[in-house]
Amino acid sequence: MSLLSARDLVRDHRLPRRNPFGAAEVRHALRGVSLDVETGETVAVIGESGSGKSTLVRLLLGLDSPTSGEVRFDGRPVTGSDTSLRWLRRATGIVFQDPYASLDPRMTVARIVAEPLRALAVPGDHDALVAAALADVGLEPALALRYPHELSGGQRQRVAIGRAIVHRPRLLIGDEPMSALDVTVRAQILDLLRRLHDELGLTTVLVSHDLGLVQHVADRVVVMADGLIVEEGPTAAVLAAPRHPVTRALLAAAPRLP
Repeated sequence: MSLLSARDLVRDHRLPRRNPFGAAEVRHALRGVSLDVETGETVAVIGESGSGKSTLVRLLLGLDSPTSGEVRFDGRPVTGSDTSLRWLRRATGIVFQDPYASLDPRMTVARIVAEPLRALAVPGDHDALVAAALADVGLEPALALRYPHELSGGQRQRVAIGRAIVHRPRLLIGDEPMSALDVTVRAQILDLLRRLHDELGLTTVLVSHDLGLVQHVADRVVVMADGLIVEEGPTAAVLAAPRHPVTRALLAAAPRLP
C-alpha cells in the first residue's frame, strides 16, 4: 500500500461574477489527478506556474478540500477540520518557497524550529529536539539565538527545513524550496534534502518548475500542465526520452548545477 495516495482529484474555483445576471465562471485548478507515493520514495512534481502543483500540495496536506476525489495517507482518508487532522500534521512536514517570508522575523531560530513541537504538543525535551534538528541541517548551535534577518538565504532555508523535520515526520514536502536561492545554494540545499531523506528514512515529495534541480534526487518525476498529469515515470527514463512538449521545454530550460 502506498504511503500517500490521491485518486481522481478535481479542484474547481468559482470566480467572481463579472455580470450579476450571467453564469458564474469556474477555474479548473485540478482536473482528475491521481498520484501514488511509496514509502521511502522521492517523487518530483514538476510544472510551470499555474499547472496545479501548489493546489495539489494543499490537497495532499489537507489544507484544502477537493471538489471531488480522495486523498489517503497510509490508508487513512485525509478529510476533516484542522483539529481532526492533527495526526496528519504529526506525520508530515513542509518547506515553503521563500525562506524569509515563511519565518517569523520576531522569533529566534530556536523558537521558529520549535513551532511544530508546541503546536502539535510533541512530548519530550523540546530544547534537545531543536538542537538535534539544527545539527541535522548543518547549522551551528550559536545560530539558535539569532533572528532570520541575521542569516543568509541558505541558512534561512536550513532553518525552515529544520522546522519541518524537528517532529520527525514520515513525509516531507518541499513546495518550490529552492526557487528563491541562487544556483550554488540550491545545490547545497538539494544535497541536504537528499541526505535527510536517507538518514531519517523520509518519504519526500519535491514540487518545482525546474526539472534540472530535482533530477539528481528524485526516483520518479511527475509532470503537470493545465491541472493534469501529462507525463510521469522513473527520472532517468523521463530525462532520457521526454515524450510531452511541456517536459521537453522544462528540460531545455533547466540550469546546470555547479
